Amino acid sequence: MHVVQALAALSVGGSEFVATELTEHLRASGATVTVLAAPGPLSERIEAVGAETLPWPVNRKRLGTLRYIGQLRRWLLEHQPDLIHVHSRLPALLVHQALKKIPRPQRPLLVTSMHGHYSVSRYSSLMARGDAVIAVSEAIKAYTLHNYQVEPARVHVIHGGASPEAFPFGYRPSEAWMRATLAEFPELRGKRWLCLPGRLSRYKGHADFIELLSSLKDSHPDAHGIVLGAGRPGSRYFDELVGLAIQGKLRDRLTFTGERRDIREWMAASELVFNLCADPPEAFGRTVLEALYLGRPVVAWNHGGVAEILQRLYPFGAVPAGNLAALRAQTITFLHQAPPVESTTAFSLQHSMQQTVDLYQSLLRLRQGEDGKA
Repeated sequence: MHVVQALAALSVGGSEFVATELTEHLRASGATVTVLAAPGPLSERIEAVGAETLPWPVNRKRLGTLRYIGQLRRWLLEHQPDLIHVHSRLPALLVHQALKKIPRPQRPLLVTSMHGHYSVSRYSSLMARGDAVIAVSEAIKAYTLHNYQVEPARVHVIHGGASPEAFPFGYRPSEAWMRATLAEFPELRGKRWLCLPGRLSRYKGHADFIELLSSLKDSHPDAHGIVLGAGRPGSRYFDELVGLAIQGKLRDRLTFTGERRDIREWMAASELVFNLCADPPEAFGRTVLEALYLGRPVVAWNHGGVAEILQRLYPFGAVPAGNLAALRAQTITFLHQAPPVESTTAFSLQHSMQQTVDLYQSLLRLRQGEDGKA
């Protein structure tokens, strides 16, 4: 089986991790994999498993990117992969256009993944036009069926997953890591860390997190907020968040780490891990699952894909979405004594990857059966 994973870029993010993990899983089973994506931090993982790459800048939203349609069509005709799995919208546009002029017997099957609440538009509808459409949660399946013209039978829920090997229950960071981290961020010494993982994007709920920290500064002076994720100092949004922290008189109680590769260590060292994605809600909630795998208590808005994880694994951490008073009360309760997190293998990465490969194979068997009848 030859599979193409198509995404905008191999940067750090939920859909990018899924495409990378699928590549690793497929290569381990002996499949041929080609990754169409602009290079990024995850490129080294793709190269490490011997996958081929088409390192084209398909993340650039400009007219010049359309020249890759013909290039991709020629590549597809020459290499004839069995299936293309598309993870983001601009590559979906290029793939759809490239497939148009390829005769059906030579055309690969198309799988798309709905990794988020994409805007309702003709452009976004490309993500609902695969031979099969993967929704990363029941919430995303409902959103897809409500907003796009797609047959329900073609939409398959395959939740994301976490690896118990990568996020072992009870894991604690090494003393060397703690020393290095405290040397880099000395303001964290002797504090109780409250961690909000996620890139600096408005929907990730940083403003609510800052308001929460402000409400705790008198009653819990040792509580220190950590914004764990990529953000550009000097950007408008970063400056806005710093301004909110200054206004709340807690700039010395809030640390922005920037992009990190050691998210496991940060979450494992934190007292509590938060997910406060607001509008739209989190499609799945990968960091929520990873934190629970580590055994760390989670406090999160109870909607979207996160609600599906919490309902099954840790209902204690669910807070009515947008209710800041309830968020503060729940946080204070957890700082006093959080309900224990139980070890689990639910939503495992292995299961998620195998479900996806099983879907690939069922589509290929169906095509073979159709071709045999033709």
